[in-house]
Amino acid sequence: MKPTCADTRIQLEAANVLLKRTAVERVFVYLKEYFGLGRTRHRGVRATVDFQLSMLAYNLSKFALEKLNKQLETTSAQAS
Repeated sequence: MKPTCADTRIQLEAANVLLKRTAVERVFVYLKEYFGLGRTRHRGVRATVDFQLSMLAYNLSKFALEKLNKQLETTSAQAS
């Protein structure tokens, strides 16, 4: 039996959801491994603050890495 357009659309939507989930899970695994969130046993405000500080550090390191890569690209392009 040949798949219909609705079947194909559903498969594409499922693939998009899976891609989004894996992107989010990748960040959580990174936070657990490098920022120690896997050992967090706090509840309430303390857990929220701990998570927010970890996310802040993650985003700042990601931003700094992107900026450094842009600088390296421009210097290598100028050297060529």
